[in-house]
Amino acid sequence: MLLDIFSAPIETGAQTFILIVCILIGLGAGISAIDFRKTVFKEKKEDSTGH
Repeated sequence: MLLDIFSAPIETGAQTFILIVCILIGLGAGISAIDFRKTVFKEKKEDSTGH
């Protein structure tokens, strides 16, 4: 039953392309989130030390 969810009515090549695009979007979002957290915490550290 779970496999019925993944058997889409599109061709295998298109399904692979969509999977790759989704993975790339996820990686980009993850890298952006990590960069955002580092930037915010670095600014808070600088503010608390008085620089």
